[in-house]
Amino acid sequence: MRRNFIYHIFSPKSIKIRITTFIWVLFCSWFWTGDPMKSVGLSVSVLVGSMVIQGFYEWIYDR
Repeated sequence: MRRNFIYHIFSPKSIKIRITTFIWVLFCSWFWTGDPMKSVGLSVSVLVGSMVIQGFYEWIYDR
C-alpha cells in the first residue's frame, strides 16, 4: 500500500509533470517578483506540494 503511494509520486509521468511545473512556476514567479531566491523557494514549495498531492490522488483512484 505505501509502496504504491511512493511509486505514484515518482512515476515517469509524474516526474515529467513536475519538471514542467517547476520550470513554469520558476519562470512566472521570477517574472512577477524579480527576485531569483524567492522564485526558487516558491518553485520548490510547489514541487514538493504537487508531488504529495498528485501521488495521493493517483494512489486513491488506482485502488
